[in-house]
Amino acid sequence: MKGLILKDLLNLKGTFKTLGVMMLLFTVIFIPAGNDFVFGIIIIMLAMMVITTISYDDLAKWDTYALTMPVTRKEMVLSKYLVLGILTISGAILSLIVGIIGTMIVGRSFSMEILAIIGVVLLIALVFGSVMLPLIYKFGAEKARLMLMLCFLIPMGIIFLLEKTNIPIPIDANPWMYLSLLIGFTLVGLILSYGLSLKIYEKKEF
Repeated sequence: MKGLILKDLLNLKGTFKTLGVMMLLFTVIFIPAGNDFVFGIIIIMLAMMVITTISYDDLAKWDTYALTMPVTRKEMVLSKYLVLGILTISGAILSLIVGIIGTMIVGRSFSMEILAIIGVVLLIALVFGSVMLPLIYKFGAEKARLMLMLCFLIPMGIIFLLEKTNIPIPIDANPWMYLSLLIGFTLVGLILSYGLSLKIYEKKEF
């Protein structure tokens, strides 16, 4: 299991360098302007790199080779979910560091709002990851990218409809209740997603 995770992280070594340059540019451009959404971008960009690891595996026919070794299909699937978790949490930690240093440089105080953004986006990234991985195992990385775009559009459409229908949203309720619900929803989603991905992967032939 450890070897599978290290393999993916080492394959991303070159991508990390390019991503680092992009993050630096985003930080320099957006933090002085007060655009805190840059913290969310960092987390999402790192989390979505799990797609890149699967694309590399497909190009190298890795699964065909790996399954001839003493590695189970369960370990193959689980390693991708662990890589997703590592990348997402790393993105959150990096966002926190960027937030603290960036706000100090521009003379702003580090607010709890930034911390809240990082925490919520971390959970959202895990939710999208749980949707994305079964789609990739079923349809392949390239087709799943298009489907993932629809996954982004659906919640945006729901929000748009809520605004148009003027359905009241309880914004004055306890935010900790919503956070607890979001954490619970994320954990349940990951468990169900893993089970579905494993079921799909066990039926695949290489």
